[in-house]
Order: sequence, then structure tokens, then C-alpha cells
Amino acid sequence: MESSEMGKLLDILGNETRRRILILLTKRPYFVSELSQELGVGQKAVLEHLRILERAGLIEGRTEKIPRGRPRKYYTIKRGFRLEVLLTPYTFGTEMYEPKKPRQTAEYAQARQLIKSTEPVETKINELIQFLNEIERRVDEVMKTKQELEEVRLLVETYIENLLRRIAQENEREFERLMRELGPRLPRKIMEDLNDF
Repeated sequence: MESSEMGKLLDILGNETRRRILILLTKRPYFVSELSQELGVGQKAVLEHLRILERAGLIEGRTEKIPRGRPRKYYTIKRGFRLEVLLTPYTFGTEMYEPKKPRQTAEYAQARQLIKSTEPVETKINELIQFLNEIERRVDEVMKTKQELEEVRLLVETYIENLLRRIAQENEREFERLMRELGPRLPRKIMEDLNDF
């Protein structure tokens, strides 16, 4: 996703009413008057927020006929994603991950087996909770490793960028030679920052 699109998405999610709408829609589909009542916000304002969310591709509306009265338009979450914001003394960035169909991993197979189990309900739920706790533990472990690696990456990128800036100030010809030789292999962020230099 382009940084300008990411900026627009952050602006959209920065509105508290829109975030409250999204939270409600994670529970079930809603129509406008229900959302208006739940939020204590006028229907016209709710419609505007829904239009913005729909245009951003976060929600979708579908019209359903009801036995008596006019058809109603229900809104639901269209797609899931995870948005991360990285802010350090050295950089600011955002990344978005969209869930894909799960690979057929051993964990996926184990989850399916537990879900299909014919154990008594209490036993089944206990086994699922244990499995979920193990998955959470492993996710936390991976996230901690990811954070540590990102900090190392930032340290190295910052050092390279600062070194190249110093060379540019001291010897422009040497800087240009290094950029011709190393430029194609440098991380894009360093190239962008050096172009603004």
C-alpha cells in the first residue's frame, strides 16, 4: 500500500465514531437506524461515516428485502487487516498485513481436529483454550523476535545513512561513486532519505 493511501486510512481510522462503527460491525451486520441508535448519533452523520468507510473498502453494504416495509441496507466488515505503526527516534513507518487463507500447517490441522472433535463440550472447550494459549504464546515470541530484529535493522540503516551523509559532506565525488556502486543495493528508505538530503 502506498504511503499516501496509508495516510488516508490512518485519517479514516482516526475518527472515533468510525472506529465505534467498525467495532459494532465486528459483532454482526447493522443497518443505519440501528447504528444511529447504538452510537447516539444522527442517521445523516452515520450515513456519511458509512460512505467514507465503504469508499475506503473497509465495509460493504447489502440490501435485503424484509416481509413488510422497504428493503434495508445492512453493513458488514468487508475485509480484515492488521495495521502496524512503527515510531522510534530514528524512523516513522506503517505496515499493513492482510490475512490470507491459512496454509495447511500442522497448527491448522490441529485446530481443525480440535474443532471437529466429538469430545464432551467442556472437554472440547478446555482443549481449545489450551491450544489457543499455546498459539498466543508462540505469537508473542515471534512478535518479540520481530521487534528485536526491527531495532537492529533500524540501527544499521541509521548508521549507513549517517555515514553516507558524512561522506557526502566531506567528499562529494566519493559519495557519488559509492552511490553508483552501492545505490541499487541500498534499502529504499535510505535512498529516499538521501535524495531529500
